[in-house]
Amino acid sequence: MNIERLHVFHGPNPWAGCPLVEFTLTAEGSKVSLADAKRIAALTQSLQAQVGTPVGFAATRQTDAGCVVAVEFVDAALGQAACEIACRMANAGASEPTREELEQLTKLEYQQRLPPSVRVVYEGAKRHGIPIVKLSPEYSGYFVLGQGSRQKRLRWSEPDAISGVARLASTDKYLTNQLLASIGIPVPKGRLISTAEEAWAAANEVGLPVAVKPYNCDLQTGVSLDLHTQERVEAAFQAAVEHSSWVLVEHFAPGLEHRVLVTGEKISAVTRIDPPHVVGDGVSTIGQLVEKTNSDPRRGDDDRSSKPLSKIKLDDVALKVIASQDMTLDSVPPAGKTVLVRRDPPYFKNGGTLTDLTDVIHPETVAHVVAASRMMQIPVAGLDVVALDISKPLGEQGGVIVEINANPGLWLHMAPWADDPRPIGDDIAQWMFPDPETSRIPIIALIGDASRSVERQFMSMLARSGCCVGVASPEEFAVGERRWPACVATARERAYLLLRNPAVDVAVLHVTEEELAAHGFPTDRCQAAILAKPVAESIRETLRHVTNDVIEPQDPSRLEALTLKLTSARSRG
Repeated sequence: MNIERLHVFHGPNPWAGCPLVEFTLTAEGSKVSLADAKRIAALTQSLQAQVGTPVGFAATRQTDAGCVVAVEFVDAALGQAACEIACRMANAGASEPTREELEQLTKLEYQQRLPPSVRVVYEGAKRHGIPIVKLSPEYSGYFVLGQGSRQKRLRWSEPDAISGVARLASTDKYLTNQLLASIGIPVPKGRLISTAEEAWAAANEVGLPVAVKPYNCDLQTGVSLDLHTQERVEAAFQAAVEHSSWVLVEHFAPGLEHRVLVTGEKISAVTRIDPPHVVGDGVSTIGQLVEKTNSDPRRGDDDRSSKPLSKIKLDDVALKVIASQDMTLDSVPPAGKTVLVRRDPPYFKNGGTLTDLTDVIHPETVAHVVAASRMMQIPVAGLDVVALDISKPLGEQGGVIVEINANPGLWLHMAPWADDPRPIGDDIAQWMFPDPETSRIPIIALIGDASRSVERQFMSMLARSGCCVGVASPEEFAVGERRWPACVATARERAYLLLRNPAVDVAVLHVTEEELAAHGFPTDRCQAAILAKPVAESIRETLRHVTNDVIEPQDPSRLEALTLKLTSARSRG
């Protein structure tokens, strides 16, 4: 069997409302059966699923030229490659791809993969029917949710609802503590210093043991914990001052760090961040326990590997931490005894682990973190809570909130890093658009309007509504009174540019029959399609997947009714 006339539909098409690859199967001297075509379609789906991009739609039909197959894709290049490999597998009678073929697909999937903290929100928005696109193709962390004047923007996990003032305040740990303490949030007592001479005096003032950290750095950079002596405090100051001219000395709270993700007025996830450690079994040495832990196939040699976890490192730092507990690598800890291998962050890249505790956080702590998020005016926030037991109130165990992050790393709560991933992407998307329909503006498709006569008539009707209408045609863009030449080639690219414009209340897309036949419809749906002339049945099939309102040529009453509907919706809004 051979693949002929392979065609890529990037949008809704005569087959379905999703992007797909269409191709014809032929065979020399014989006719391809529908059973063979269905097998190749199923293999194409399976291959995409094996590399992490499952798809749902596949269909076949018999024609005079051969069997035509259509299979959905997430990434066009990956979908095409999967089709070709599926055909080769069918010809060879193979049920599994070769290692080289699987590596080819894996590489293609990796090239189109979004960063984890972005991907989880992207997938959440898609599940809820909220349009989401990159703000610019070159920037993987910036996204637009919604369309036109109803859009909202996201930078990694940070929505545009967060002001620059709020973001800057959150980076100042000392200011954050002052603001939170003013509303009764438990925070560590601290003092801001700038010289080594002040360090020990500040430590005694806030109470030993202490933590020393740069006042404005993220990712636990330059942080030293549980310091009891003048020598260690002054050394910690020198480590911190390399990253910031001001250093914060805080009373050290006992317990483990927990990352609490707040979305609006709710807790979306709670993850305990455990430092690198082993637990004795009464038989094995510490060295053997570390070796056993590192044998977990999920652990890689460093944080740049493809593995979700890192191996525990037995370097000089680790040996000193073990020695401080009166043990060596040859010691055999009692069964159940926890032995730390590192005390200071960053924990995760040195072999730490994550544990989901969303279901056990105490209600009083929930109230504190939500109040803290509100006080800092950061509606999507990652708060670092230190507690011995997150299921108990902070006050009775000396627990504190030590930091708030305006652009939190969502990967902490996701698979494969977390064994119990939470639907955080759905929570963020729903917080941004509680009603997904409010994320969309009306989109009107004009098909076959070469003379622009229907456009002029329609625009004249809309002019009295007070809304800003944007138009994208093969020749030009127009938004309100502004016009400029079209700088892109396809209807899909024109739609992307127009719907990204925050001034547009109603979008009018000129689409030719040739563009629909070649690429499918440029968006996932539209409110209405206006036909300036009769169109082929395949075009009508495509339109059925995007709208229930197709206005035929020479039907002015339907055009007036659509205009009235749009203007009424505008006045209600």
